[in-house]
Amino acid sequence: MTINKITISGKICTGKSTLLKSLQKELNWPVFMTGQLFREYVKKNRLNLEHVEEQSEALTKKIDYQVRNLIKQPGNLIVDGWMSGIMANNFSNVLKVLLICEDTIRYKRFANREKINLDEAKIRVDERQNNWLSKLKKIYKRNDFMDPKNYDLIIDTSNISSQDVIKKVLNSLK
Repeated sequence: MTINKITISGKICTGKSTLLKSLQKELNWPVFMTGQLFREYVKKNRLNLEHVEEQSEALTKKIDYQVRNLIKQPGNLIVDGWMSGIMANNFSNVLKVLLICEDTIRYKRFANREKINLDEAKIRVDERQNNWLSKLKKIYKRNDFMDPKNYDLIIDTSNISSQDVIKKVLNSLK
């Protein structure tokens, strides 16, 4: 079967958004960004992004199942999100990509993006990530969201360029 969907999963600051934007530009496929949807919800409802517990179970499932329903639809699509690869299980037309990266590099990326010091970045990344993974574990009764066995392609973004990351994904589509 031909691949017509790509999911991009990974922890904070592994390069998900960068890859999504690069693939969109290269392939001209529509995109769905779960993180952007959540950030808009947080802003609209004046919530704190670091406190994931403020996101209800109902909203979490709504977004995740929306991803799964989009994956079922005909046509091309690129999705980034923590659960996008998991929601694409059992779909043979989907390339499920997991981005991984050394923690110290992720903290530096976050510090640069948020214009904060490295110590603060580490605290914020770990807090958000631990809260989020705990919430997902509670909702879905599983703990394998970042397990490579759930993905078709695993890319360590620690020491390679974003151009090399996109090349690896495009080569997997051939």
